Amino acid sequence: MTQSVHEQQAASRALPVIRLDQLWAILAVLLVAVFISLFPTAPHDFWWHLKAGEIVATAGIPTTNLFAWTLPADHPYTYQSWLGEWLFYQLYALGGLPLTIFARNLLGAILFGLVAWETQLRTGSWRWGALACVLAAAMTINNLNARTQNWSWLPFMAVFMLLSRYSEGRLRPRWLAALPLIMMFWVNAHGAFIMGILVCGAFTAGETLRRMLRQPRALGWDRLRWLYLAAAGMGLATIVNPLGVGVFRYVGSLLNDTISQRLVIEWQTPDPRNLAGMFFYLGVLVVIVAFGLQRRRPTFSELLLVCGLAWQAFIGVRYVVWFGVVAMPIAAQALAAPRAVFSADPASGISPRERGAGSVINLLTVLLLLAMVVSVQPWFKWRIPWPEPYQALFVEMPGAAQLFNARTPVAAVEHLRAEPCLGPIFNEMGYGSYMAWALYPQAQAFIDPRIELYPPELWEDYVELNAGRDVANLLERYGIGCVLLDTQVQPALAAAMIELPGWERSFAGGQSEVWRR
Repeated sequence: MTQSVHEQQAASRALPVIRLDQLWAILAVLLVAVFISLFPTAPHDFWWHLKAGEIVATAGIPTTNLFAWTLPADHPYTYQSWLGEWLFYQLYALGGLPLTIFARNLLGAILFGLVAWETQLRTGSWRWGALACVLAAAMTINNLNARTQNWSWLPFMAVFMLLSRYSEGRLRPRWLAALPLIMMFWVNAHGAFIMGILVCGAFTAGETLRRMLRQPRALGWDRLRWLYLAAAGMGLATIVNPLGVGVFRYVGSLLNDTISQRLVIEWQTPDPRNLAGMFFYLGVLVVIVAFGLQRRRPTFSELLLVCGLAWQAFIGVRYVVWFGVVAMPIAAQALAAPRAVFSADPASGISPRERGAGSVINLLTVLLLLAMVVSVQPWFKWRIPWPEPYQALFVEMPGAAQLFNARTPVAAVEHLRAEPCLGPIFNEMGYGSYMAWALYPQAQAFIDPRIELYPPELWEDYVELNAGRDVANLLERYGIGCVLLDTQVQPALAAAMIELPGWERSFAGGQSEVWRR
């Protein structure tokens, strides 16, 4: 018997309704999620953080050097991101390396999903949300490693979105109580907690200025008092960590570290010659055009946020992510058609065509993309017959296929485990991170990505060795027994080792070589 018209309508209402405008945003977020999942993790930060997390879980928060032989074992070192490290290790203990990398994929997908949502809240259009999501993700493509910074992504967006809604008058003061709670987590998870303080400060200063100038829709003094209390609460919450107020000295020392700014790309100005740098400068151009045309004038808070974050992003690549996720929604709002932002009508600013019920095709498209996202997660990705150039990006690792960058010295370190070095090891900086995970305490590194730990003279010698200068004397002075090098990152050193008397190559595989005295 055929169904009646009413039964067919009831069945169609039972399906999830996805409007055309929503479909654009969903497609953008899912495509970004696929890209993040395809991105290989380089060895620099991940491995030593994972090892620190294991130590936190089994012996408490360490306070000394541990992983390097070039400094005394009791040399002080601050593991400020202890909670982020502990979380990574808990994921590893629960589901191995695949679950740890999946956490990065999930956090990244949620981050850019929130960018799309924030843009929709500001413009009333999911199409603008899709565009903002893609642009913000594009300028962050070189900052997607699995690392403790991943735990800062959602706290940052939570602070930004809560304060945005409060400044619009759309949240009650009680919601501000979440800000100190977020900070208690954030200050122990990663040093980027300072960005939450800066965002809150920008809103506090900007909304106060709006009130003093008596601008339309400015917050009243009664609501501003709650904002001041929330800002004070966030400030007090920062001392809920093992260092107390000393956490600010630690962050300050990192920000003023000239060595890291000289040696590490992420501390340097974005380069327009690479893809991520090009998209960053495109994003800056979008903001300039949006503020020039401004169909809706940005508030003082928004101007302070965008200009402050742009200044930081120009200083260092590591800050571009914060600029992107804030500036793109604000720029979209400035460019979008005028909309009653404070209207209770959720459909304000959406065309009748966009408000129409979604078709079955929309739903099938979303399900197809969701299946694609699932297929590239760590447990399944290796089953796909990827092109050879893509497979070549990854190192072979048991139980972690197609997850880690080919620079990860898995085979070389296994060689050193099987045939221990008769003396200290000199290593490429990024390799030191993997050595902390796979070799400690059997052997320690010459140097690793903890830039602030090592004195300038050690970095100068490291740079000299990398450049293949005075190799024999430096290896002799430090009493080096083995050299673990990267032939692509250290070609001059690799060439010098071939000509160096008294040394022989005991391992060569991928980009790694091991030389023994």
